[in-house]
Amino acid sequence: MIEGLLVLVKFMEILLAGLCAGILGSLAGLGGGVVLTPVLTLFIGIPMMYASGSALISTIATSAGSASVYIKRKLANDRIGISLVTATTGGAIVGSLTANYVYQHGLTWIIYTIFGVILLFSIIPTIQRSTCELPPLRNPDKSTRLLRLYGVCYDPALKIWYKYWGVRWWLGELIMFFAGFISGLLGIGSGALKVLGMDWAMNLPMKVSTTTSNFMIGVTAATSSSLYWHFGYIQPFVAVAAAVGVLAGSSMGTRLLIHITNRQIRWVFVTILAYFGLRMVLRGLNREHLLPLTSPERNVIAIVFSIIVISTLYLIITHRYSSEADETVIMYRTQPNGTNPVEERFINITSSLLKYGVLVSVSLMGIGLLIMVVTGSGLHYSISMITDPSSQLNTSLIGVFTIIGGLIKLDGLCVMLTGLLALIAIPILMVVLNMVRFMLEHDMLYLAFTIVVIINLSLAVFVLPLFIS
Repeated sequence: MIEGLLVLVKFMEILLAGLCAGILGSLAGLGGGVVLTPVLTLFIGIPMMYASGSALISTIATSAGSASVYIKRKLANDRIGISLVTATTGGAIVGSLTANYVYQHGLTWIIYTIFGVILLFSIIPTIQRSTCELPPLRNPDKSTRLLRLYGVCYDPALKIWYKYWGVRWWLGELIMFFAGFISGLLGIGSGALKVLGMDWAMNLPMKVSTTTSNFMIGVTAATSSSLYWHFGYIQPFVAVAAAVGVLAGSSMGTRLLIHITNRQIRWVFVTILAYFGLRMVLRGLNREHLLPLTSPERNVIAIVFSIIVISTLYLIITHRYSSEADETVIMYRTQPNGTNPVEERFINITSSLLKYGVLVSVSLMGIGLLIMVVTGSGLHYSISMITDPSSQLNTSLIGVFTIIGGLIKLDGLCVMLTGLLALIAIPILMVVLNMVRFMLEHDMLYLAFTIVVIINLSLAVFVLPLFIS
């Protein structure tokens, strides 16, 4: 009885961290990992490699939970997302292999520091675009016309339909490769960089950038997660508790995002970047004793820093914005246009896959956890070892055939791991669905994009694990 209560307390602690990460992640298009990883490592004391692995799994939950709504409402642009995921999946493979080297050689402080610096520098271009609700007008370029980077959506916060188009796809693609690399290296969805790539480089509206980012991060995280699973950087109990919390949080954040403006989203985004950016830099430098500070001291410094940065920037930007008329909304206003029957059908199918796929995977996780609590073990491991966040029990110790065998016997740990595998499979199936759609539409260009993504996913899931010890 007491052991069951302790398991519940541990589960709720990680779940609450995931809940906060899910809300903030879905609002800012971050995927939750950028929030969850610092929370798990800084406040709950989970080792960095397990926090990163759990954040990747949770990122898929955020992506699936949020994207099912965004695709249905046509806020996310799936064509733009598919074209850019070609780069993020390739980058994720390189980043995951780099992360394995870093963890094996005890260089985790580098990851903390890089993570923090990237978040802090992400503030600059985000703030620069806060003087207008929609991006400044740019003429379509060659990539706009070649890749058909156009879209129309309805914004409930503005109560209008507006048109938009992407530019400089090549620059967005370069940023996306780096975003994928950072995703694999740090164990996050790298939504911050994806949003920057679409918002700054491609000149897409912030709300379109964040929703399309949520569409993309699941595929990117699935690529990294496959390798992290093989490396043993996923601790099942932590990953399950975080994924359930993030999923619940992303559901709340998704409903809130629809009703707030693009500028309000940016301020949420910047606040998160400022706090966690400095906090991670201080943590990284402290591990090498370059800047020795206690955890409470790092917390206070990061909070004060974020308050000062946000207050100063808000006063500057608000003053500048109040003296200029925002004419962008008028310029972008349009009327709704129709979609072809094939696209409409696959939008509904994809939305349903994401929605019900997540429900199935989370149900399996919950059932598995319940069986373990009742039986007191999973496979040959005790419940206390399974639920210890710092234990050496990880996915590298449990093969796929072991999971299948245990699933037949209704072993709790195997049922729970099946739920995790099902979650990783969801974005992969989403890519396959889009490939079928483009085949039916006779869209050879985007069919080629999906084939590239599937090749990258196949490398991560099936090929590279055979050659990596």
